[in-house]
Amino acid sequence: MKVFVDTGAFCALTIPHDMHNNIAKTLHKQIHREKALLYTSDYVLDETYTLLKMRSSHETAVKFMAQLEATAIVVLSVGADISADAKSLFRKFDDRKLSFTDCTSFALINHFGIDAVFAFDEHFRYHPYKHPVRFLG
Repeated sequence: MKVFVDTGAFCALTIPHDMHNNIAKTLHKQIHREKALLYTSDYVLDETYTLLKMRSSHETAVKFMAQLEATAIVVLSVGADISADAKSLFRKFDDRKLSFTDCTSFALINHFGIDAVFAFDEHFRYHPYKHPVRFLG
């Protein structure tokens, strides 16, 4: 199983006082038991580093960077094709909570045939993917 990890999941796993911390830890253990392949993107990591710094501390963000580098998570880059797909999605959906980074994630999930998404943003649950995608969150 291929699982895309979003910013909310990273923050929930990293910040003990995050409202989703307990469920994130439980889901993370389940994902590892299933020996899932983990994916994220350069845009998600940009967003994650910034939010960890703002919601916790600079030290937390830097520590997360170091821990992530020691994992087998695949970091997908948003190139021209993915960016074009993301722009199309961004133009199509006017949900105020939907960021451009979210649209790049949807495009990557579709392009790489990702099976599940580990996120806490509800729009990941309801986005019209091109194939079935499980929502873990």
